[in-house]
Amino acid sequence: MKFLFDHILTDYWKVKIEEISNEFKNFNVIKKDPNIPLKEQLEDIDCLIGGSIKKEDLIKAKNLKAIFVPFSGVNTLPLEDLKKSNIIVSNSKGNGKVVAERAVSLLMSLTGKIIEYDEDLRKNIWHGFAAGENPESSWESIIEKKVGILGVGSIGKNIAKYLKPYDCKIIGYKKNIVGQSKDYDEYFDIITNNFDYTIKNSDIIFISLPLTDSTRDLINKDNIIKFKNKIIINVGRGPIISQEALYIGLKENILKGACIDVWYNYPEKNSNQCMPLDYPINEFKNIILSPHVGGFNEKALKLSIDWCVENIKAYLNTGKPKNIVKI
Repeated sequence: MKFLFDHILTDYWKVKIEEISNEFKNFNVIKKDPNIPLKEQLEDIDCLIGGSIKKEDLIKAKNLKAIFVPFSGVNTLPLEDLKKSNIIVSNSKGNGKVVAERAVSLLMSLTGKIIEYDEDLRKNIWHGFAAGENPESSWESIIEKKVGILGVGSIGKNIAKYLKPYDCKIIGYKKNIVGQSKDYDEYFDIITNNFDYTIKNSDIIFISLPLTDSTRDLINKDNIIKFKNKIIINVGRGPIISQEALYIGLKENILKGACIDVWYNYPEKNSNQCMPLDYPINEFKNIILSPHVGGFNEKALKLSIDWCVENIKAYLNTGKPKNIVKI
C-alpha cells in the first residue's frame, strides 16, 4: 500500500515511519517531491499523509482511499469532494492538552496583567501596593470564575480539566449533544447546546471549535453585544469570530479583554511579516496576540505525530483509522 508523505519530515517522523514499516510489510511510504505538483504524484497513491490537497489534485488520485492529517484542522480540505469520492479523512487531536495549556496561559497572562506589569517595570513604573494603587485596579484572579467553553473536544476538555483546581464553574457548549459521558461530567458542571445560555452565564469564554459553515462568524457584529464585560480566548480558528466583531468589541469597550492565537491573515511562505487581521487591534491594551503557536512546539508535534501514527496503524490493521472526520 503506497503512502505519499507530504509534510515536514522531522527526525521524530523518521523514527515513527520506520516503526510502521517494521510492523507492516505492506507499508510503502514515498516522500513528496517539492518540485512536482501534488496532483502529478497522486496517480498510484493509496493514502496521503498531509493536510494540504485541493479539489483539482483529486483528478489523478484514482486510487486515493484515505488522507491522514497530522494535525487537527481540516477546514482547508475540499471535504465535500472527498466525501463524494469516498475518501476517508483522519485528523490528529493529540496536541489538545498542549493547546489547552496555551489557552489557559493566555487567559492568566491577561487577567494577571503579566505583560503590562512587566513592560512597565522595565521602565521603572510600579503597580500595586508599592505604588499606592487600589486593589480593585490590580490584577484579577480566575478563582471561582464562570467559564464557558465552546467546543468540548480534546482541547475544550483539557481546558476544563486545567481550570477545575481554581474552583471555576464550567459550562461546555456542544451543538449536537448525543449524551453526556463520564468524561464530560468529570470536568464540566453543565453541558448544553444552548449558545445564548453559555454566553450569558460565563465571565470567560474559550473557543475551541473547528471551523465549519455553521461556526464561521458564530460571533459577529450583531451578537458581539452579548459578550459585554466578558473575556474571549480563541484557540479554535480565527473566522469563528468575524474580524469586524472582534474590533468593535474592543474599540467600543464591549469586551473586557481577548486572547487570540488563531488569525485571518498569515504570512506567505518564507516570510514572517503579515498583519494578522485587517483592523488595528494592536492599539488596545486588553488583548494578547499570539502567532498561532498553541499546537506548535516539540511536545505538541510529537503528540500529534503519535496520534497520526496510531490512525495509520489502525487503518493498516482494520481498514479504518481510530479517528475519522465526520463530513
